[in-house]
Amino acid sequence: IPAMEEFLNFVLRRLAGHPDEVFVTHAEEPGKTVFTVRAPRADMPRIIGKRGQTIHAVRSLLNAAAAKHGGRVQLVVPD
Repeated sequence: IPAMEEFLNFVLRRLAGHPDEVFVTHAEEPGKTVFTVRAPRADMPRIIGKRGQTIHAVRSLLNAAAAKHGGRVQLVVPD
């Protein structure tokens, strides 16, 4: 889990215009780990991408890494 959180921080901070204001937290839920992204409203379009393509790609990579280690993850980007 720490490696996944580090990966998310690395990728999302590179996308954001204000990288010092991007935070990723995680919580354990039954059967999965939930990662939550907090970022300034101005950076959200860059993180999400056109039609959600960027965040979808990040989710795919995260899910592939989790599946390889026998786990499940969810990436939440609150409004």
